[in-house]
Amino acid sequence: MTITNGDIAGLFCALVWALNGLILRTQSTKVPPALLNTIRCSVAAVFFWVLIPFDSGGLDFSEVTTREWLLLVSAMFIGIVVGDLLYLVSIREIGVSRTLALVGVYPLTTLLFEQLLLDVPLKPSFAFGSVLVASGVVCLSSRVNVDAESGRVRLGVVVAIVAAFLWGLSTVLLAPAIVHMTPIQANAIRMPAVAVVFYFLWRLTRGPSRTGLMDRRTLMIVGLTGLLGMGIASIFYLYAIQQVGAAKTATLSAATPVFGLVMAVVFLKEKVTVRLALGVALCVGGVLLVLG
Repeated sequence: MTITNGDIAGLFCALVWALNGLILRTQSTKVPPALLNTIRCSVAAVFFWVLIPFDSGGLDFSEVTTREWLLLVSAMFIGIVVGDLLYLVSIREIGVSRTLALVGVYPLTTLLFEQLLLDVPLKPSFAFGSVLVASGVVCLSSRVNVDAESGRVRLGVVVAIVAAFLWGLSTVLLAPAIVHMTPIQANAIRMPAVAVVFYFLWRLTRGPSRTGLMDRRTLMIVGLTGLLGMGIASIFYLYAIQQVGAAKTATLSAATPVFGLVMAVVFLKEKVTVRLALGVALCVGGVLLVLG
């Protein structure tokens, strides 16, 4: 088995997203989703523009085609604006652990869109590995008891599944969109634009009860999730897409619930059941097949 830098980047991305999810759990009910993502993307935008002078690619976009610009913008709105917003809504309705498990099926949606749009050759072991990962996250979804009205549970489940489809499509669109860009360049464009969109969404949807300012602690925590999830993880995510492709990156990054479970056991003292152990085994087995 040969593990490439792209494989490591995909797994590291999953690790950072798991940590990010644990932090977001404490804030998802305190801050409106649109405002939450406005702050996160703004912090990430500053992070990427600080990195631009150190990026070997500079800011020369002369080789980027009109088609690539359109794909980048489409992927940005589909994956971050709509997909991430639905992800945060799902966390608010059914909790971070169950949401992570449901959206964890997005390797299969990515594989589907990759076959439909890019006509990438499909290895049987790769397809089977993706199915194992998806099965694993379904097992992991049982570890949270949702104490909420059935309507809210249904809403959380539906929006999580829709987010998985949108993330799959967005990941596939990003592959040809960033051929002539570095990950830092692409994110330096995506994050400020998305921050502006989320800001106007928040301004349009906020109610009278949400006009107050956040306290400093909440602002710092939300900003940290932007630096981790939208900033650092995005670099490794785009790098992995460039190196190993959309579907493989999606499958590797879907190990997020596994890392999240380990962190929950270590830091939150959550109990490990047979079903959870089976979920972890399926996810790990699937990732190993994909790596092979």
